[in-house]
Amino acid sequence: MQAVLSERLKAAVLDEASRCLYCGFCEAVCPTLQHGVHRGYGPRGRVNITLGIVSGERITPEALASIYSCLLCGSCIVKCPLKINVPDIIRNIRYILNSERSEFLSEVPVRVRGVA
Repeated sequence: MQAVLSERLKAAVLDEASRCLYCGFCEAVCPTLQHGVHRGYGPRGRVNITLGIVSGERITPEALASIYSCLLCGSCIVKCPLKINVPDIIRNIRYILNSERSEFLSEVPVRVRGVA
């Protein structure tokens, strides 16, 4: 049952995230981008990271920090011309990571654990 749910969530992440045009309008309103060490701490970067995770790419501690530092505030949706729901993408990828790949969670840098 959990495997079926994970597959559905992966499909949902892929469908929503692949719509991103990488225009960058979302980055102007993201409260975490300015505190990150690279663009992965903004919505556009997080979308790109989630696509990699769903595709089976190697998960790095920095990628995990980007995913788990999202505040899920939804500011990015307001500025997105396609209204991509980045908070839902992040919630789904967190569920996938927590259920399927929990061995990576110990690698999330301490500075972001428990943020969202």
